[in-house]
Amino acid sequence: MQDCEKYSGIIHEEEYAEQMRMTVLPYLSARCRETWIPCIQGKEKEKRIHIKRYLADQPRGVAVISHGFSESARKYQEIIYYFLKEGYHVYLPEHCGHGLSYRFTEDPSLVHVDHWSRYSRDFLRVSRLIRKAHRNLPMYLFAHSMGGAVAAIAAARDPYMYKKVILSSPMIRSLTGGVPYSAAVRIARAACRSGKAMDYAAGQKPYDGTEQFETSSGLSRPRFDRYKQIRMENRAYQTWSPSYGWVYNAAKMNRYLQQHAWKEIAAPVRLFQAETDRLVSNKAQDIFAEKINAYGKTTCELIKMPGTRHEIFNGPDEILETYWGKVFGFFGEDGSSCMG
Repeated sequence: MQDCEKYSGIIHEEEYAEQMRMTVLPYLSARCRETWIPCIQGKEKEKRIHIKRYLADQPRGVAVISHGFSESARKYQEIIYYFLKEGYHVYLPEHCGHGLSYRFTEDPSLVHVDHWSRYSRDFLRVSRLIRKAHRNLPMYLFAHSMGGAVAAIAAARDPYMYKKVILSSPMIRSLTGGVPYSAAVRIARAACRSGKAMDYAAGQKPYDGTEQFETSSGLSRPRFDRYKQIRMENRAYQTWSPSYGWVYNAAKMNRYLQQHAWKEIAAPVRLFQAETDRLVSNKAQDIFAEKINAYGKTTCELIKMPGTRHEIFNGPDEILETYWGKVFGFFGEDGSSCMG
């Protein structure tokens, strides 16, 4: 298998808004179905996961996308388009507390989860239903940030579910701003034990629409502007800040990844690392990849992406040509597609 040197199918920044409106959105609309499924049977069957499904014309595989913290399916429309053009059915379940999936709070800005394993449990439930629907097609996993943590745990708990796994800026361990990580976890744990699990974590606030491109996690202004507008117009996409409960459970996810998950993953992994990342720890990613490779059950190729921020897929043209060439080269059987 050989990577594509450059992916020729990207939407260039100078024509981004027009191409999304005139080409991408109509293409997706013709192939999209959405559904809600219970997260589990029994007492929580009223809690439903929202899923977007897109079917490729000539499928050679299925791509399941695990989105990041405070994101939604609509942020991934460009990415879904690329996967469809490359011949992959696409499924994107929105995690608990995000988008149109079930929530534990009515505050649209607050992201809260009651137990760290809920995310991966929901994700595996969806993945198993997808596998039943497409038994003859290999299933691949593309995951970003918090979704990378969820995906890595899912791949560890069901090691032969996915053929290959892409982790893009995965949250192996989160960064906590100017507060030392251990102190932030202790503060969150104390808040949870004192009945404040669903309070905003210290320093966090509700969504107010004032985010700026210059301090964002991406480097493509057209992509930033588009999703900012979508978010401003729809309360369901205004998830923004973590609760103390989320912070504490994220730490538990991180602990499981660092102590256990790397021993269980069986699918080949390609981990993309942003050069400048203010949200997740690059050092923790390095260690995670090293552990997988040293253990020998599978491989984890660490690809450092110069000149990038946390959202590598929201970069300028030259970055995206390289990035998507490596993504589709890894997923492809011989690397001979990647022609858009």
